[in-house]
Amino acid sequence: MKRHHILSKTALIAAVLLFLSTGTDLLAGKPSGPFKACPVSAAAEAATNFTREPADLCAPSARARKAAPAPVPVTHIMVCCRSNGAGTRFLVNGEWNPDHDYSDIGQVRDIFRKIKDAGINVVSVDFTNPSMWNLGDVPGEPLLWNTFSPMLDNIVQVCREMDMQFFLFLGNPAAWTFKYWNRIAGIVLDRWADLPVYRKYGFGDDRPMLVMFYPGWEFRRLWDQTPDEEKDNLAKFRIGTTQVNDPILPVETDGWGYRNYSSSSDGKVRFVSPNSGVGPDQWERIGAKAWQERMEWVMGATEYAVVGSYDDTCDAIFWGIADCSESTRVKHHANPETVDDPYFYYETVKRTIASCPHRKK
Repeated sequence: MKRHHILSKTALIAAVLLFLSTGTDLLAGKPSGPFKACPVSAAAEAATNFTREPADLCAPSARARKAAPAPVPVTHIMVCCRSNGAGTRFLVNGEWNPDHDYSDIGQVRDIFRKIKDAGINVVSVDFTNPSMWNLGDVPGEPLLWNTFSPMLDNIVQVCREMDMQFFLFLGNPAAWTFKYWNRIAGIVLDRWADLPVYRKYGFGDDRPMLVMFYPGWEFRRLWDQTPDEEKDNLAKFRIGTTQVNDPILPVETDGWGYRNYSSSSDGKVRFVSPNSGVGPDQWERIGAKAWQERMEWVMGATEYAVVGSYDDTCDAIFWGIADCSESTRVKHHANPETVDDPYFYYETVKRTIASCPHRKK
């Protein structure tokens, strides 16, 4: 049920040439002059060499990191696809649960309490599969809106109770067209975007947030090709973009996930997960030292530090309290150094965020 995306080498080369010239601000759909990217040599190497230390990826100087205020921590959550846990069990309400359920508000409260206790008050809710929005208007997809809509209701309620915020993570605009996701963005505007618990970007930008499961350079290309009337709702959001299953040369909108670790080209947004590799055939759970280094690196972002997903076992980027000792996806879910400690990745997140001075809410 999760997403797959393949880029050709030709398309990647074309994209590099595209964003090294003049650009469009994808967050607003307005001309912005030359694209601001990392120096080409550093960014290009980082985009293709994922065995390097995260600190090498567009890293600020030690003096700049010390002087800069801490970023806003964020994590994704996955409300679907629990069968992809493959034997991994999360601690929910005192029990090791292989199938936790966001339609149970008691379980939502416990999961969000753990996220908040780790120092994260903003969650990105994964609604990337078109079937999750389907009331009969997505041919060939299951009718799942009535299943997933109550989960969003619970998330809104728990965010109100716990003084937390959320925003939505939408799907691939190439597979389902900008026109389709623009209609979904209209639903988000009507139902949630004006709520106090729906996250506005901040830092001088009061637009509500969305993240799209698509690389920034491709998103920009499609944005420029799409008529205004087919993106009018999307244009009202601050939109972030993600890496998928191929290396990317990052642009300003990137850094929101969804593989390994990555950064926006300007260093404002960084993403880390406890999983190495980009394509699924490369995925492997990282060990203790590497996870600590990644957490220290992500907190060097200047606006948002995106910490994997609390519970996405499908894409294997989870850091929540989880017993992976019986997982059938051993390489993706378990590392020999840490498999006996279900709390390790969680406690590293909690400790690192707590140690960051001037941490933003």
